[in-house]
Parts: sequence; structure tokens; C-alpha cells
Amino acid sequence: MKTFPTSAVWCLGILFISVSLITTGSSEVQVVGPADPVDALAGDDIILPCSLKPKASAETMIVRWTRLNLTTENVHLYRDGRDSNEDQSPSYRGRTSMFNEELKNGNVSLKLTRVTLSDAGSYMCFIPTLTSQVKETTVQLLVGAVSQPVISIDGTKDWGVVLKCESGGWFPEPEMEWLDSSGTILPADGPPERHRDSEGLYTVRRHVTVNQTDTNRFTCRVQQQEINHMKETEIHVPDDVFPKSHVGLIVGLLAAAVVVLTASAGGVYWWRKHMKGDAQFVTRNKDHLIQNVSEGKSIASELHKKDLIPDEMNSQISAAGTSQDQMRLLFKALEEAEDTTRVKSTFYKILLDLEPDVVKDLGLFNLIGLFNTIGLFNTIEKQRQRWEERVKDYKLEQEKRRDAQFVTRNKDHLIQNVSEGKSIASELHKKDLIPDEMNSQISAAGTSQDQMRLLFKALEEAEDTTRVKSTFYKILLDLEPDVVKDLGLFNLIGLFNTIEKQRQRWEERGDARFVTRHKDHLIQKVSGGIHSI
Repeated sequence: MKTFPTSAVWCLGILFISVSLITTGSSEVQVVGPADPVDALAGDDIILPCSLKPKASAETMIVRWTRLNLTTENVHLYRDGRDSNEDQSPSYRGRTSMFNEELKNGNVSLKLTRVTLSDAGSYMCFIPTLTSQVKETTVQLLVGAVSQPVISIDGTKDWGVVLKCESGGWFPEPEMEWLDSSGTILPADGPPERHRDSEGLYTVRRHVTVNQTDTNRFTCRVQQQEINHMKETEIHVPDDVFPKSHVGLIVGLLAAAVVVLTASAGGVYWWRKHMKGDAQFVTRNKDHLIQNVSEGKSIASELHKKDLIPDEMNSQISAAGTSQDQMRLLFKALEEAEDTTRVKSTFYKILLDLEPDVVKDLGLFNLIGLFNTIGLFNTIEKQRQRWEERVKDYKLEQEKRRDAQFVTRNKDHLIQNVSEGKSIASELHKKDLIPDEMNSQISAAGTSQDQMRLLFKALEEAEDTTRVKSTFYKILLDLEPDVVKDLGLFNLIGLFNTIEKQRQRWEERGDARFVTRHKDHLIQKVSGGIHSI
């Protein structure tokens, strides 16, 4: 049997060791982090990822987390198998930790709790004890703040309703847009209004005028692309809130006037014949009569027979070429007569006999004017009063919903900060809004937080939770207004007063503009109506 020479065995051994050393050297441990920034909202607990690759235990290593600011801040330090945060920056004290049970798997990520806007920035994960060249990685942290938009009705415009959307407490600066029920973006009433407070948070406000639709549902969307967050609020506007068109009323009145005229079969003819003011009728409708009366020569002849116009004028009228020229000369004779009222009244009676249709046409015109002047204004006023009552009821209901949303949204903050839970529960109990047993439990609770937890349980179990939460909010404003101020929503109390004042100003301006805009039309219509009476 053949055997390998001793020299060959040694050569194979040396080759194996060399290959092993080369392989080991090419797999040095490196620090790796995420390729994308970490997004967070103020108040969140987040993780800044960092690990060893290939996987290796970090239990005996030094792991240092720092924030790269104008001056480097010590965020967290792990060494000698434990956390060592004696030199930790005060702003991070009690908010950082590592996953000690995961260190053996190379996971050296950092957990940061209760993130604030000031925490945003670049963080370095550094392991100085590694022998490789890649001992560190950088993690970018983006911190934002969001809030739910609030929608309110801000009045009416033409035949539409003006909606206002407002959302505060945002960072970075967000975008706001209005959408209809199908998701189509609506054209807003101008660009959004923006404001930044002393804490650097943005408030955005935007108006839109909407017309009545099949659903009457509209959405306000606020979004921040940088932190990839979006909030939406939808509103349903009742049909009764939209101003009503009076086209149907006017058409109905016209139809009624036509029916009356047809049924009377010439009632206007005899009505005009026996009414006073014939001369005024002739004067007021001069232009119409000149254009439409074709029997000017015959009327002049009848007036001449009654010695109401002179021979010369009667001859000129008879010689005129067109009916319009005849009527112009006839009106000249009427206005130059010694007793112009008597002559015009006689002219009117002759006109009724010779051309009754001309008088009927003018009678219909004046009757419609009478209805439009008296009936329409009465109907508009009644409709305005009904609309005002409906808007008032709607606003009260909307205020209750907003109060309830405020309480629900800020539940955790209120539990931690409200100290008068027992007193609030007592007031709600007096109004029969929470049961006896629950009131007793709240009174017996040892701490204010326990009182508030029980109180919130009662609010959420109430049959009409919106009403109870709204009442809770009003009592909270009386007993602890500073809590509401801290949340930045103290000015909601005066919101509906502002809306009501704006609505009153709009109505006053709208009534005045209506009368001014239709001055000439109303003068013609109202005077015709008075003559008809």
C-alpha cells in the first residue's frame, strides 16, 4: 500500500491553514445601520437600529451612542457588560435603553422613549473595540407632530355653504386640501392661512365654498410628506343649511297669475276700467304704449270728437306715417292738454275699448310685480328665519361633537393632569349623567389618576356619550382652565360666537346689497303693484 511522503502532508497542512486564515480575514465584523431615516411622532417610543454583520456577540464590547449636534451629546453608553450613563446628556436621562438579551446576537439598537421634536437629528452608533475599519454607522431621526383637523361652518356664499378647516400642532409644516365624497380635490377659497407658534408648531387654516350634492359629504385632509403622516376629518352638511333658491316660488306665482287672468276671462279689462289712477297708468307705460298701440289715429279721432285735443293736432296725427309717430304726437297732445289727468283717463278708456290686449299684457306685468314685491319678500324672510334656527341647532350639535372629540383625543393627558376628577364627577352626578355607584367609586379612589380613569370609564359607558363628554369638557373649563390652555385649545369657547357674529354681518350686508342691486327693478315692479291695488 502506498503512503504519502511526510513532506506532502506538511504542505497540505500549511495550505489548509492559509486558506482558513484568508477566509477568516475576509469576514471581519462591521457595524451596519438602516438605509432610510427613522420617522417618529412626538410622544412615540422608537428604536434606532444598529447591528453587527456578520452576526457576532457584543456582550463584551463597548457600545457608544452619541448625537451629532454642534457639540457631540452622550446619549447612551454600554461597557463592561452593563449600561454606564454617568456622563449621559440630561435631556436623554431615563429615556434610553438597549436590548441586553439581544447583544449576544449582535443587536446593539437603541430604544428612545417619549420622543420630542428636539430629539430630531443624526445619531452615531460606535463600537471602538472592533478591529475592522467600519466601527460606526449613522441613523437619521425625523420627528413630527400631527393633530386631527377640525371642520366648522363659516356662513354661506351665494347658494353655497362656506366651510372652514383648521388644524394646529403640526411639524414640519403640512399641506391642507379639501375633497368631495368621490375624492376629487375641490378648489379652495384662496391659499391656506399659516401660523407658527412660539414652540415652532404650525397651525393651518383653509376655507372652501361647497354647493349642495347628492351626499353633502366633504373631507379636509392634512398631510406631511416628509414624515409620511396624514389626518382627515369628514363633515356632512344637512340640506337645510344650504340657502334655498326662490325660482320655484316665482314660477308658482306666475302660474297662479296666469290661472287667475284666464279664469277671469277679461277681468283685468273691467278692473282697469273702474279703477282710479288711469292717468298714472298711461304716464308710467308711455314707452310701451308708443311701441305697441296700433290704433293711435282712431284714439285721436275719438278724443277730438270729445273736444279733448285740438283740430290741428288731430290732423297731424292722421297724417303721420307710422303708428309710433301717431302715438308720439298723441302723447304730446295729452301732455299739453289743460286738464291732462282727464284727457289721459279718457285716452285709457278708449284704449280699453279698441286694444284691450295691450292693457291685459301690462296688467299681467304689474300683477307679477305685485306678487314679487310683497309675497316674495315675506317668503324670503320666513325662509331666512327657518334657516337661522336650523343653523343654530346644527352649530350646537357640532359644538358638542367637537367637545367630545377633544376629550377623547386627550384622554391620556387629562388622566395624568386633571386633579379635580372627584369634583367633576360630582357635577356630572348632579345632572344625572353618571350613576350613583360610579360616583361613589370615583369619590373613594385614592389618587387623582385613579379618579380620572374611573371617570373616563363612566364617560365611555354612558348612553349618550357625546352629550356627557361635552358636559365634562365645560365643567373642566370652569374648574381647571389651565389644563385646556396647555393643550392649546382654550380659544374654542368663543368659536361659535365669532361664527354667529360673522353670519349676522353677512345677512346685513346681503340684505343691503340685494335692495341696492335691484333698485331700478323694484321701483318698476312696486309702482306697478301699487297701481294695480
